[in-house]
Amino acid sequence: MEPEERERRLIETMDQYGDDIVKLCYTYVRNWQTAEDLTQDSFLRFFRSLHTFRGEANIKTFLYRIAINVCHDYLMSWKYKKVTITNAFQKLLHTDRSTEQVVISMDDSARLVSAIEQLPPKYKDVIIVFHFGEMSLEETGVILNLPINTVKTRLRRARQMLGISLQGGEEPYGSDS
Repeated sequence: MEPEERERRLIETMDQYGDDIVKLCYTYVRNWQTAEDLTQDSFLRFFRSLHTFRGEANIKTFLYRIAINVCHDYLMSWKYKKVTITNAFQKLLHTDRSTEQVVISMDDSARLVSAIEQLPPKYKDVIIVFHFGEMSLEETGVILNLPINTVKTRLRRARQMLGISLQGGEEPYGSDS
């Protein structure tokens, strides 16, 4: 693919999917500035790997897979862990309310987001791509490189875990890996 063609494809893809990728990244990191940085990294990787795109899948699924990988890489990085630990200590030091009061004050959508954030990555990925990315089962399977039956199973298990979590159950997420 010629450099001009790659650049044109990048600009078109950024215009068409830029907002979606920012939202996708935000669902992983819960910080808009970081999500924008990860989106930029995603498009950079997209541009660099555009020559490997064979056209067998939709360009959107190719880009989503790249963005999810970028988010996973970030979440596994020392920088993220350091920021998370620092923020957790800051919240503990500067709160006058008990943990119970904080949880009670959260609204339903915030509780749902929090529950999704606590899911193991393989379940979180399926929920985010299928529901928040508004993808079909087939597209979700392509993006995550999973058979459709595995997508269905993980969606069902993720929903069960979310239900238990939102009802105040004690089942640990790590028990079904």
